[in-house]
Amino acid sequence: MIDSDPIGLITSHPLFRLSGEAMLLLDTHGHILKINAECGRLTGYDFRALNLRPFASMLSADAAEAFAGYFPRALRGDTLQGELEFRHRSGHTLSIMLRLIPVCGQEERFVYLIMKDITEQKLASRLIEHMAYHDTLTGLPNRTLFQIQLTQTLAAAGNESPPAPFAIMLVSLDRFPIINESLGLSWGDLLLKQVSERLQRRIGRADLICRLGNHEFALLYKTDADPDFIMEEARIIHEKLMVPYAVYDRELTIPGNIGIAHYPRDGTDMNSLIRHAAKVQTKEREKGQRLYRHTRDELMNDPLQRLELEHDLRKALEREEFELYYQPQYDIRNNRLIGMEALIRWNHPKHGMISPVQFIPLAEETGLIVAIGEWVLRTACSQNKRWQDSGLPTLIVSVNLSLRQFQKHNLVGDILGILRESGLKPHYLELEITESMAMDNVDRVIRKLNELKYWGIRISMDDFGTGYSSLHYLRKIPLHKLKIDQSFIRDLSTDPDSAAIVSTIIAMANHLKLEVVAEGVETEEDLRFLLQQNCAHGQGYFFSRPLPIGEFERLLHRERAGIR
Repeated sequence: MIDSDPIGLITSHPLFRLSGEAMLLLDTHGHILKINAECGRLTGYDFRALNLRPFASMLSADAAEAFAGYFPRALRGDTLQGELEFRHRSGHTLSIMLRLIPVCGQEERFVYLIMKDITEQKLASRLIEHMAYHDTLTGLPNRTLFQIQLTQTLAAAGNESPPAPFAIMLVSLDRFPIINESLGLSWGDLLLKQVSERLQRRIGRADLICRLGNHEFALLYKTDADPDFIMEEARIIHEKLMVPYAVYDRELTIPGNIGIAHYPRDGTDMNSLIRHAAKVQTKEREKGQRLYRHTRDELMNDPLQRLELEHDLRKALEREEFELYYQPQYDIRNNRLIGMEALIRWNHPKHGMISPVQFIPLAEETGLIVAIGEWVLRTACSQNKRWQDSGLPTLIVSVNLSLRQFQKHNLVGDILGILRESGLKPHYLELEITESMAMDNVDRVIRKLNELKYWGIRISMDDFGTGYSSLHYLRKIPLHKLKIDQSFIRDLSTDPDSAAIVSTIIAMANHLKLEVVAEGVETEEDLRFLLQQNCAHGQGYFFSRPLPIGEFERLLHRERAGIR
């Protein structure tokens, strides 16, 4: 029991005055009646500043609400403990462990508050927890947190009927090990930080972005998992990652490979979803890099030089380092010039003229082939129109389409726009596709080619005989011309099988009323064989090598003058 002067008795007691813990005495309204010296040191307030002040007024809104739940129970006799955020007099926030101890007198009730500063302990705990679930280099959530979030998302989605769809996206950086091996780990670390910053700018679209480890990242899309949206998101992320990175004194470009998996379409558990996305990623990587397997040039075999070449390739368009050569196509029955194939060359300021065999695979892999292909198409159409306007012979110009170009959604609109811009009539343009491109989603290819044919644009199938096109589909594809791959022509005189294949292709093309062009004609023997098989057209070094613009223009003048 407390005597008639409970406040004086409580506050004069050595346990209150000399305690190493901050202590306050509150009345039944939660107002401060007394504090000890340690409380002043902890909070920065003296007693005059706190006298009769509501304790809750010194707390944040959330902490005051929690305290309002504790205090009535303490008045009723409960001893309680909790954690609250307390505002120090200087303005910063303290994490405190708070104990409430009821004190009952004859006529009055009071509550002891004992406060212990646990700010550093909480910060250390948060740091340990953050380190357990976040990547130390980039600050992104790590593989552990991604797996936890994915598991929770799977559980939530499975509880709905029908299951709520969501998607995951895996992103890996191609050739990243080259950076670490060639330039050092510090370069790689700076590059990874920049990659994570670019990905975090997409956080408004993705619900979670993680670094799984090394050069692999993952994104989780819970709120918007529409397949069309996710595909567009992947395209945007790919483009963002392709922008060169400034690392120390260099610009580096590291393309990203992306794999996507949709729940429940591609899997209903964590392993199946990740496995599916990884398989898609592998297919994309192989599609982009398969042409490198046969490259022998030292520029491409040196990883660091290849990175530098890729950087230079990005600058080549704006620096106007590309130029077109034109290889003549002839009617071999009368040696009449009938067309030309536009072939790109890269005049590199350091390495000189670089063959397309060396840089086109790199352009394909990085996606630069689309912009380069559009430049080739625009330049070839404009040049052909200029030659026609100057009174030179009117020829069909052939331009190769890459797979990435052909897959563009608005390919037809882009080509028609270039024709309008150049003024070239559509029937003077021939687009070359390969067998493998034609067999990739045949129905879609047929629809797109029919649309091009409708506008009068000619279509030829390049490198015919090297792929696996079905004769059934070949009848349906709206082609004007087949071009026999030069590897068969090169071996005509030495390989009976090549001769048989060429004869068969020519006979089939004639039967289908398709023009046929033999590529790589180099000898008189090649020409005689082709004429005997009723092949009408050819191109190759026997007639002419690919010519720069000036030389080809002189050829056109000789053709107009009847000089052969």
